[in-house]
Amino acid sequence: MFPDNIYSYFLTKDKILNYKSFGKAIIGTLCDSVPEEVIHSTGAVPLRMLGLSKTTENADVKMPSWLCYYSRRILEDGLRGHFRYVDGVIGACSDDTKMRLYSLYKFHVKPTFSHILQLPLDEDEKSILFFRDELAILARKLASFLRSDWSMDKLEGSLKIYNRFRSLCQELNELRVGDSPKISGVDYMKTILGSTSMLKEDFNVNVQKLLENLKDAEGIKDYKLRVHVSGPEFYDVELLELIESLGAVIVSDDLSTSYVKGHIDEHGDLLRNVAKHYLNCPSLAFFRIGAKDKIQLIKDEVERSRAEALIILRDKGCENYGWLCPLITEELGDFPALVLDIDTPIFPEQYKTRIEAFIETLSD
Repeated sequence: MFPDNIYSYFLTKDKILNYKSFGKAIIGTLCDSVPEEVIHSTGAVPLRMLGLSKTTENADVKMPSWLCYYSRRILEDGLRGHFRYVDGVIGACSDDTKMRLYSLYKFHVKPTFSHILQLPLDEDEKSILFFRDELAILARKLASFLRSDWSMDKLEGSLKIYNRFRSLCQELNELRVGDSPKISGVDYMKTILGSTSMLKEDFNVNVQKLLENLKDAEGIKDYKLRVHVSGPEFYDVELLELIESLGAVIVSDDLSTSYVKGHIDEHGDLLRNVAKHYLNCPSLAFFRIGAKDKIQLIKDEVERSRAEALIILRDKGCENYGWLCPLITEELGDFPALVLDIDTPIFPEQYKTRIEAFIETLSD
């Protein structure tokens, strides 16, 4: 049974410690480019690392000030000892920030296990095979560290679990797009965030119950504006709560798209299938080859959800999103868009007047 506030179940970070008490190793990932399926197939618990510190005074001394607040907060949590239960970390060369985060985290926090994946800059067959070999190296290295047996059969089992996970998340996501959305953007985000610290087989059971409860729900009717929220890695629910408290309903977003979208072929060369999925994901491709795929993703989501406006969360430390913002607004033409510059610490109230004016202007 869920507690009275069912979403609080998904946000309980202490759940990860339960796995630790049963002898499970916790392996943290520093970005979406790291395939959790490979980690899961070695018998470890994948943890999508999210920095929860509101200030970053310790990390600011250790890393360049231009790095994004996402990276600074992860390092801050590491320096404060909040990730003591994490047995190892895996990063990827997806962009300059993630590479520096991995190096700094490894040097200052000193996890027992560490590895960084080399990402190719293209999506052709040669690149896919290169990344497949990178994943094979990771699987063997991690299995050796864990003293576990790794096999393609185990990877196949993990793929089935993760494909089911993504299917359930998309079912949940579709409940947002009706005339009366059956789940708010805030509650959807809370649920997805909860999945980052759970074994996906456990998450699947609980989210299936959630879907059954929501399908007959009356839905949200008293909103003024349907919005799509765009941005890099973002998980400050307080800002999303402010947006919806002012009369909007978040019917779609691309804040966690790469984590919950897609399907990986469970037949044939399984490692190649995993490599192809992660190299072809629009949210990940954006950091490697340009803005075209990301902009098309936003267009598709806006059309699918019938969003009436766009709110862009621009991380001041993310150069990629810095130059992407004007391209998005130019490409979308007259479509209403509001750009909010964000940095740590985030004080939602400082955005209240702008968001409220934006919603009221478009809902008149």
